[in-house]
Amino acid sequence: MEIYIEDGTTLARVCFDGEIVSVPILFLAKAKVGDVVLIESGVAVSTLEPDSVCEGIGE
Repeated sequence: MEIYIEDGTTLARVCFDGEIVSVPILFLAKAKVGDVVLIESGVAVSTLEPDSVCEGIGE
């Protein structure tokens, strides 16, 4: 994840479904490079523990 500001909005470049996309991280003031984020309707809404992500895959 790369964090940057564009036109006053804090965004992150994230890998989503194999592609790099930019998403607003307005709700994640403490987000940092390397975090795993939950994206809902095109907006990062929460950070996740990497272990919890792996457990949920394939269920």
